[in-house]
Amino acid sequence: MLSPLLSEFSLSAFSPDYATARTRFLKGVEALALPVFFKSLHYAGEGPWGEALSTDVAWIGDQAARKVVVLLSAVHGVEGFAGSGIQVDLLQRLGSGEAQLPEGVALLLVHAVNPWGFAWCRRVDEQGIDINRNFVDFSQPLPANPGYRELAGALIPADGNWAAADQQLQDYRARHGQFAYEVAASGGQYEFPAGLFYGGSAPAQGRRNLEWVLNQWDWANREVAVIDLHTGLGPYGYGELICDHPLGSEGLHTARRWFGASVTVPEEGNSCSVPKLGLVDYAWHAILGRNSCYVTLEYGTYPIAGLLQTLREDHAVNTPGPYDWQDPARSAVREQLRRHFYPGEPQWQTLVLLRARQVVQLACAGLVAGV
Repeated sequence: MLSPLLSEFSLSAFSPDYATARTRFLKGVEALALPVFFKSLHYAGEGPWGEALSTDVAWIGDQAARKVVVLLSAVHGVEGFAGSGIQVDLLQRLGSGEAQLPEGVALLLVHAVNPWGFAWCRRVDEQGIDINRNFVDFSQPLPANPGYRELAGALIPADGNWAAADQQLQDYRARHGQFAYEVAASGGQYEFPAGLFYGGSAPAQGRRNLEWVLNQWDWANREVAVIDLHTGLGPYGYGELICDHPLGSEGLHTARRWFGASVTVPEEGNSCSVPKLGLVDYAWHAILGRNSCYVTLEYGTYPIAGLLQTLREDHAVNTPGPYDWQDPARSAVREQLRRHFYPGEPQWQTLVLLRARQVVQLACAGLVAGV
């Protein structure tokens, strides 16, 4: 008889909803023997059953530690099902003694950067803002995306003529290629509030809470490995390490030194992702010091064509106004969206946890080894 790679207890780190995920996260933090600094950052609004929302921050270990591993979950709300599971698994392993932090290394967990999207099973926040396109300087002219402007009416057809809209998108791909199409559609835009990958017109709640984290500790004088947990792009169950540090930068060099040749770079065209505007990455890039890096751990689910179609349908049905959780059309799209970003099968969950454990281990080893 073959033994399972992971126990049922390990897989229980994954939760069926935001409220359960938060409860498991808090219990995991409370069970630790290690010193913990904890802060719950209020998030205005509530979940579908009236539950309170928050971004929960746990610093585990010595707050004076000069080496830190940071894990962010649910920057894109619905992707929090996987991200929270990874964080809870790490807490459970630390609590049981199965895993230990290396001497001199601290751990910072930021649970649910976008708790509204996590609770309501949407990728965006309550304003339709993609938090991972929101980190731009709103005091300056906002970036333009002429490709999205051309495709806006086809991505979300107001007349409901999906066949004509799909033909327009196909024509654009034929003229410009798949890479340019993905940049236009998903790279970020600031003109169409009801559209896909909308970066907003001001800092969103999720950004403001994350900025509290950025301002709370002296990151420039520490060595830091930031791991941002995402799902939806790439082969099923594969955890790709994506680095958006500029080509030739010290941050990119550090990422490759710590994580090896598995690191991909959108600017080099070897990633499942394409270059994007307004990423959370850029806020960290601006404050990280030497021997630090920011990587996205992106878990694949289903093909990108299905991803974009699901997001198009999500935005088409979730028009501005009161959000009716029980509405059949919204419910159907919600379940479709959830499944794309969180397949939920034990096989996929196992791949997710095993890769996450490896990446955290590599980050710790890189920090301990130093230059």
